[in-house]
Amino acid sequence: MNRFFTLTGISITFVILTSFLRIFQSVTVSMDMPGVIEAGTEVTVNVTINKGSVSGFGRFEQELPAGFTARSHVSANANFSFQNQKVQLVWFRLPDHDEINISYVITANERLMGNTITNGQFSFIENNDRRSTSSPPIDLAISPSPNVNPENRIDVNDYARIASIEAAAHGSGATVAFRQRPVWMEEDRFYLVTLLINRDAAKNYSKIEETIPAGFTAIEVESKGGIFEFRNQTARIMWQALPLESYFTVTYKLVPASGTQADRVDISGIFAFTINDRTFQNDIIERSETLAGLSRGQLNDILRDINIETTEQPPTIADAPPPQQPPQQPPQQPPPQQPPPSRPPPGPDDFLLRPEQGIYYRVQVAAGHRPVNIPVYFRNHRLDRDVMREDHDGWWKYTIGSLRQYRDARDLRVQISNTTTINDAFVVAYNDGRRITVQDALMALNETWIP
Repeated sequence: MNRFFTLTGISITFVILTSFLRIFQSVTVSMDMPGVIEAGTEVTVNVTINKGSVSGFGRFEQELPAGFTARSHVSANANFSFQNQKVQLVWFRLPDHDEINISYVITANERLMGNTITNGQFSFIENNDRRSTSSPPIDLAISPSPNVNPENRIDVNDYARIASIEAAAHGSGATVAFRQRPVWMEEDRFYLVTLLINRDAAKNYSKIEETIPAGFTAIEVESKGGIFEFRNQTARIMWQALPLESYFTVTYKLVPASGTQADRVDISGIFAFTINDRTFQNDIIERSETLAGLSRGQLNDILRDINIETTEQPPTIADAPPPQQPPQQPPQQPPPQQPPPSRPPPGPDDFLLRPEQGIYYRVQVAAGHRPVNIPVYFRNHRLDRDVMREDHDGWWKYTIGSLRQYRDARDLRVQISNTTTINDAFVVAYNDGRRITVQDALMALNETWIP
C-alpha cells in the first residue's frame, strides 16, 4: 500500500513538473535569414514563433543597424511597423494556432559594408506576467556593392555618425519634397508614385499628405520607416524621426477601381516638417524626370531652378496614429477667461493635468506651440469636455477623460470623431501619471485591443 501511494505521488509530481516545463519552455522564437547580404540589395527574414498555448497580447521585435530599412511581407495579422531602426509586429490577440510564421524584407543601404550581429525577441503575457524569449544571435556580413566607389563605402558600425555629418555638410538650404509624375505599370495594372524628400535641416516629426483622386486606392510600397495610412482619399506617410540620409525616396501605388489606365491622375500634396521646435509646410512639387537614383549634384541642379514657398503652421489637431506618437508642438498657456460671477477666473494651473494612481487611459486631441485659448480653441472644434494640458518630453499635449478600461477610452475616441471636428484623436496610456505605451497598458491589465 505504501508503495502504491509512493508511486502515485511520484506520478503526480512528474505530471506537475511536466506541465510546468511545458508552460515555461514551449515558447520559442527562431529567425531564418542569410548570413551575407550585398549592400544595395534586399533579403527576406523568416521568423517562426512557437507560442504553445499562449494567447492575448504578443510582440516581436528586431533591431536593425543604421542604414537598414524594413517592410512587411507576411504579418500573420500583426500590426507591422519599422521605427527608430526597430522592426515590430504587434498582436493584440495572438492567432489561435501554436506556431506563427511571419516574414519581412530588409534592405541594406548601398554604401554599407562590414559585420554586425542581430537577433529577435518575442514578448508575451503568461499568467498575468510579462515574459520574453529571444532567438539565437545571427552574424550578418554586408558585402560591398560593386556599384559604389570604395571611397564612399561606410562600415555599418559608423553609418549613423557619418550619415548625420554628411547630411549636415551637404544641406542645400531647402527642405522639400518632389513627386515624380505617376507611372502606369501595365503588367500589374497600377500607377507607381515616387516621392523624393530632401530633408536638409529637418530631423524629427515630418509628414507627407497626398490627396488621391476618387476611384483610386493608395497602397504602401516603401515608406523608409514611416507610418503609412490611407483613408478618406488621403495617403499619409508620417515619421517620428526622418531617415539619416540627406535625401531619400519613398513609393506607393495607386490602384484604380476599374483596373484600367486613367486619362490623367491629378495628385496634390503637402510636406510638413519640424525644425527647431517650429512646424513648417510646403507643397509637394511634381516633376517629369525619374527621381530614383538621382545624384546629389543632379538634385542640387533641380533645387537651384525652383522657387520653394514654405509657410510656418499654427497649432493643429494631432493626427499621429497609435502606437507611435510623434513629438508635437506645444501651445503657450491660455489667458484667463471671463467666468460667471459665481466663480473666479481660471488660472494657468486650472488646465494642468494632475497625476492619478494606477494605470488609466486618456484621449489626446491636440498639440501645438502657438498661443491658444483652451476653452475657445476647443469650443471652435465642438468639444465641450474639460481639456487638460501636460508637459511631455518638452511639448505641450492636450487630453481629455480618465478611463480605467481601454474599451471605454476607445469609445470616447470614437465619440469625439463622430461629434466634433477633430478627426484624428487617439488613445494614450498612463501609469501613476507617467505616460506609457498603450501596448504596455494592455499587457499589464490583460486587456484586448479594440479597433
